[in-house]
Amino acid sequence: MRAVVSPVLVNRRTELAAVHAAYAQARAGRSGTVLISGEAGIGKSRLTQAAVAALEGDPLVLTGGCLELGADGTPWVPFLAILRNLLREWGRDRLLDALPAGGSALAGWLPELSFPEGAGGQVRLFGEVLGLLTRAAEERPLVLVIEDLHWADASSRELFVYLVRNLASSAVLLVATVRTGELPAGHPTRQLLSELGRRPEVVALELEPLGRQDVTALLAAIDGRQPDPVASSEIYRRSTGNPLFVEALFASGTASADGLTTLLLNRVADLSPSARQVLTTIAVAGGTVADDLLAKVSDESVDVAIRELAGRQQISVVGSQYVIRHDLIREAVYNDLLPGERRELHKRYAEAIEPDPDASAALARHWMVAGEPAKALVAAWRAADRAERQYAYDEQLNMLDRVLELWTDGLIEVERAKVQELAAEASFATGRSQAGVDHATAALAAIDPAAEPHRVAALLRVRGLLRCRIDGTGTDDLLRAVDLVPEETVLRSRVLSALAFTEFVTAPAPDMAQHAHDALALAERLDDRQALADAQLILGGISLHRSGPEPARKYLLEARRSAEAVRDHHTYLTSLQWEGQTLTDAGEPAEAVVLLEQAQQQAERWGRARARGTMLAQNRSLALIRLGEWDEALDVAYGALADGPSPWYDAALRFGIAEVHVRRGQYDEAAGQLAQMITPPAGAGSELALQRLPIAVALEVGRGDVPAADKLLADALAELGDRDGLDPRSVATVYLAALELERERSGRRRQVPARSVDVRRMLPEASHWPVVTAVLRTGDAFAAGTLPAWDAAVRAWREVKDTYQVAATLVGSANVALRNNNKPGARRRLDEARALGTRLAAAPLLAEINDLAARAGLEATSAEAEEPDLGLTDRELVVLRTLARGLSNAQIARELFVSPNTVATHVARILRKLQVTTRTEAAAVAHRNGLS
Repeated sequence: MRAVVSPVLVNRRTELAAVHAAYAQARAGRSGTVLISGEAGIGKSRLTQAAVAALEGDPLVLTGGCLELGADGTPWVPFLAILRNLLREWGRDRLLDALPAGGSALAGWLPELSFPEGAGGQVRLFGEVLGLLTRAAEERPLVLVIEDLHWADASSRELFVYLVRNLASSAVLLVATVRTGELPAGHPTRQLLSELGRRPEVVALELEPLGRQDVTALLAAIDGRQPDPVASSEIYRRSTGNPLFVEALFASGTASADGLTTLLLNRVADLSPSARQVLTTIAVAGGTVADDLLAKVSDESVDVAIRELAGRQQISVVGSQYVIRHDLIREAVYNDLLPGERRELHKRYAEAIEPDPDASAALARHWMVAGEPAKALVAAWRAADRAERQYAYDEQLNMLDRVLELWTDGLIEVERAKVQELAAEASFATGRSQAGVDHATAALAAIDPAAEPHRVAALLRVRGLLRCRIDGTGTDDLLRAVDLVPEETVLRSRVLSALAFTEFVTAPAPDMAQHAHDALALAERLDDRQALADAQLILGGISLHRSGPEPARKYLLEARRSAEAVRDHHTYLTSLQWEGQTLTDAGEPAEAVVLLEQAQQQAERWGRARARGTMLAQNRSLALIRLGEWDEALDVAYGALADGPSPWYDAALRFGIAEVHVRRGQYDEAAGQLAQMITPPAGAGSELALQRLPIAVALEVGRGDVPAADKLLADALAELGDRDGLDPRSVATVYLAALELERERSGRRRQVPARSVDVRRMLPEASHWPVVTAVLRTGDAFAAGTLPAWDAAVRAWREVKDTYQVAATLVGSANVALRNNNKPGARRRLDEARALGTRLAAAPLLAEINDLAARAGLEATSAEAEEPDLGLTDRELVVLRTLARGLSNAQIARELFVSPNTVATHVARILRKLQVTTRTEAAAVAHRNGLS
């Protein structure tokens, strides 16, 4: 068999340059990430090896690979390998010095250190990994390589994303290879790529197949001579340019093989029997296998076989571990096993790793394929328990599902219904709402409410909250739960709080506040911090509607303190979510962005990125929209959607996306977002319906279908009637939409009923919320039609820092100035509105401005010289100006009223667009172009 591995890397110059540029940026103190993706065999690993081998500056390269166990796999596998590589590099004493003196969450990863295990779970574990890597990068550039990220377990994916987001100024380059060609829609890796691909510090390289000439060059490199053109064309046609397929076709010596599996198996057909057996044994492992484990599982000494396999480039040797070089070869070898052979090898692996308490997830897989479902069940049960303690809720749920799939009475110490209860709770924690409803429903069917009312009530509480996430229902479950627990207990308090919560987030119910106050009073009598946290949270939410920001923030702070005392991560994060919303509507959106971004990072550390992080992202996105950071807002919202949130949360995220598209005149995109939102079952009075209505009205107005917009508003008002308890902030947005519907661009009245009058009656004359006050001032301006009234509206929107509404009310003010023959005043207002609209790319608003200016005979003016064409947005030019003055990110953030992370995002984009690597070089570009 001839050598079939090309000695050179063919036609990946652009990708190599991208990796080297990202590494240069990391060496300069700005960590970077490169995601190398493509179909199996496309050359991801080969590119990574070539790129890393050519890096300058003597970087420390730490490599870890993922097992083909996917979401069912043992948590942290690639990072275990990385830490063991670091241990080999540093030695035991040095690594111990870098760990916390009182014990480490990583102690279980490195048992040979004999170091005490510290408390703190996943939060501390993430922090310690980050700390070790940061410390390593202080001494020399650090390159982390994660192979086969598509097989990563959920916890490893979360840690990977956490590092991407938090390495910040460390001299670290993260490189990950991802197989994408065969991933189904909805695969978590697709979601991961979607989220990370929008981050400015992430370079996504999608490897394309080689072209015809590239295949010719590859064959020439393999064979040492120019290939026959006909044979080369045939191999190109059959391989479709995949380097692995090219190698496999060439190695077969013929183009007549009956398929890729045959071609791949031909590559190993003439291995010695012992080498073929060892290759098969490695294939059964599912990924990387340690040499000592391989020796235990194999029938004979493996050293000679390993040398043959490595020499023939069938496997890669990573430290003391082995992995088959190509995934498709491993799959072909594995699938070629007879059923009996497969069972026997899986049994050997299971017997070999059974004493290892950390191998329970892999053990469950091996026992299951080995035909030992009872042993697989027990292993999965242990793995679920371990995953819960590590905040790896996705793994916990996967293992509990495996337990239920393999269920046999009497094998573990609990009944099946208990496993289903735990699965429902894990589903709640990880945000898999429909799975949680299914598990809770199955458990309820097996439990007698007469015999165990409290147990049934607790399950109904969880199912009600899960159903609320899906479609806003669940109140009936909670009412039934209240009836099942009439006595004064902690459970009754928690059920009452949950009932008030569902009533609050769907449509205000008459007894909502009473339920919340009853829950709080009971919690106080019982002196239970968990029940207090639940009740204080919902009372904070109700106060947001009824009492304004200060009472709400008081309750939310109390809820946070109570939740922290009992480690209730869900309530703690929800309080921060609502706190961020409070800050935004109180006129402090920049502060909200900072708070919510930090809370999102906390949600990731606690394994609740989907359950809580998505809603934190939604509120953060809305705050960014208010500030005029529309592109960043879209990045945040789309990133959260990639996590696959529950339908109710999914709909909430789409509001901001649709609003930006409407304001930019991208009506088809906005309509697509609205079409994907769920229909709120609670009707027009639900929060979702009220938030959706003004966007839908604005969409129809933008499309020119004013009658359709008016009908939407009329139907909603008919359903709302005189309903009490509506959130004034939501009603205010409907009022603003009604005002816009009734006025043409010229400021004249449209021929539609004045429905804004009916909406105004639902609002108080004065409000605790600055955002509501701004809307009321806008209504006053429409009614009065005077310049002082319009200027008062502009001031009100400036106070809440709503960039778009400032621009829109400036246009209204300019209109009135023109009617009063005040052209200088109109020009000044239109110039500012145009600058804001240009920054936002708000095409319809800019069209209105230009139309008004043209009708009035006003030419656009600018106090500044024309900006140079550097390929930067207006906002990026502003950031570049401040950067050129030598300001830090924190100083720029304070000056521009944005978060430091927002500034960091802009700076990264500026450096990339200017093709420079340092802030000093960017400042020099600014000086040369007169921007300083």
